[in-house]
Amino acid sequence: MKILSPLDYADDIESLAEAGSDEFFCGLLDEEWYKKYPVISTNRRPSGKGHFRNFDQLKNSVEKAHNLGLKVYFTINEHYYVNGQFEMLKPHIDNAVLSGVDALILSDYGLMAWLRENRYDIPIHISTGGTVFNWRTAKFYCEEFGAESITFPRHLELEELKALVEKLPDVNTSVFILNSRCINVDGFCTFQHGLAGKKIMPMFRNACMLPYSVEVFSASGEPLTISSAQREKVLSRQKVWEWVHVDDHPCGACALYEFKEMGIKSLKVVGRGNPIERKIKDIVFLKNLVSVLDEGILKQDFREKSRELYKSTYDRPCRKHMCYFPSVMRYHG
Repeated sequence: MKILSPLDYADDIESLAEAGSDEFFCGLLDEEWYKKYPVISTNRRPSGKGHFRNFDQLKNSVEKAHNLGLKVYFTINEHYYVNGQFEMLKPHIDNAVLSGVDALILSDYGLMAWLRENRYDIPIHISTGGTVFNWRTAKFYCEEFGAESITFPRHLELEELKALVEKLPDVNTSVFILNSRCINVDGFCTFQHGLAGKKIMPMFRNACMLPYSVEVFSASGEPLTISSAQREKVLSRQKVWEWVHVDDHPCGACALYEFKEMGIKSLKVVGRGNPIERKIKDIVFLKNLVSVLDEGILKQDFREKSRELYKSTYDRPCRKHMCYFPSVMRYHG
């Protein structure tokens, strides 16, 4: 399994590679775009840290990564773009391609169709914003747009991920493994984090923490009656995530054993804008665990090893409410 790491600065590449990064993802927000769309990014990151500022920086980073044999993927993964934005996206994409990026990470299938119509010859990776919850969605992206890689939504359980990966033997698959978790499905969300604050929403840190309900529908759109036990299963993890929310260092490392068995190709570390020290710590932590798996280890021994390493790395114990995949802790101690 490869470790997919966030990248903000060319100067960080050697340190991240030495720590164990196998590939990078990054974004860019240039001044021209920001002046016209000050509250809309090109890549799910608002203004501020977490971006390259110009394409010279991006090109320099790609060259450094390629010299080390590592790939760089470029995010243009807002959920949708209006027609007027495509005029500005074209030079943005052209410059990214000229910079030598290895793939574009996308969410908006309107943009994917536009790329196809304009005959861009660059690999497409599907962001978590593409909401691939089933193999038919994956097949649509792969057959319609030639997608080579898919990052699954955070909300899929291990059993669901396994069933999906079995249907996608020729697709590079990626899962979130550290940092930044939300009760809401990324690809369905248009909340603005700027709504946080005591005056606006005194009971919640931001709009993502507003309570909500989940209903179940049939394939034809008819509402289904489900038992209280079934409803609780649907809502249980989201309830826990609502209490704790986004960035208190969530982790899914215990599930690496299952991911290796499934054939998951890439482990995504969220963290564009994080300090380099935190990025390195996250990558070293995962690299050590991947190495342990590659050497061969029993499942329960791996669980214990991952929790020991988590505690020694982050100076806090492994916590169920911070787990991306709590079924691992529930069923395996």
